[in-house]
Amino acid sequence: MPYHRLLAFFFVSISLDAAQAHEVWIEPLFWQVPVEESFEAHRINGENFKGNKLSWNERVTVLAERRIGDKTVPLTGRAGDIPAFQLPGAASGLMALIFQSTHNTITYRNYDKFARFVTSKGYEETLDAHAARDLPETPIKEAYVRFAKALVAVGDGAGEDKPRGLELELVALDNPYTSKGGQLRFQVLYRDVPLADNKVTVFMRDAEGVVNELSQTTTADGIAIFDAVPGREYLVDTVVLREPARALVVETKGAVWESLWASLTFKVPDAQ
Repeated sequence: MPYHRLLAFFFVSISLDAAQAHEVWIEPLFWQVPVEESFEAHRINGENFKGNKLSWNERVTVLAERRIGDKTVPLTGRAGDIPAFQLPGAASGLMALIFQSTHNTITYRNYDKFARFVTSKGYEETLDAHAARDLPETPIKEAYVRFAKALVAVGDGAGEDKPRGLELELVALDNPYTSKGGQLRFQVLYRDVPLADNKVTVFMRDAEGVVNELSQTTTADGIAIFDAVPGREYLVDTVVLREPARALVVETKGAVWESLWASLTFKVPDAQ
């Protein structure tokens, strides 16, 4: 491909990546992998557990790493790689793949669309706050950042998920690959503190690709509990919506709201 066409493609790819405003999650090709066997994982952008595969893009990446126990290794890639994450083999244990994006923006030119978004994420009060700040109904510029985590079983998959210190983070309090219980607990941490009364949504996808959705509000300890269904892939999602700091308003040339998106993906193994 000629250089000028390659360059144009590169910038179009960045633009498309930055323009999306739905969920971003990590989805490995295999959720359970043998010890020391390399594997790949997609970074996906979409909604309802369906979306588009994104390439590796250094310009939208703040953090990319894998962690087993107390060992953390940075992840790197080549521009345009799909799957985005190419992972070397690792020792046995529960592996966490972690990604944090840069800030990007979206501009709503339809107030009803903005209202549907904030309502769907449990932030209806934002509409009153928007009016109280005497902000226009359109256009509305929102800045957003994503924090994605996936849990992969390497070998026996033993171990536990631990907080990484992300500004918004979902932590699995039960290991989905080794837990013998019928339920799984998740904790939402916001600036390392349990976040109470925040909506958590779980998307469960079966082997035929059918997706079911459930949601609940976190307890005073930031915990949500859902059933563990064997053979299902899970996408757990939560969002924080807030007024942006002045520095972010300047950086984004006028964002009036900021959203933080956290996702956690994994699979509950088939029943033995």
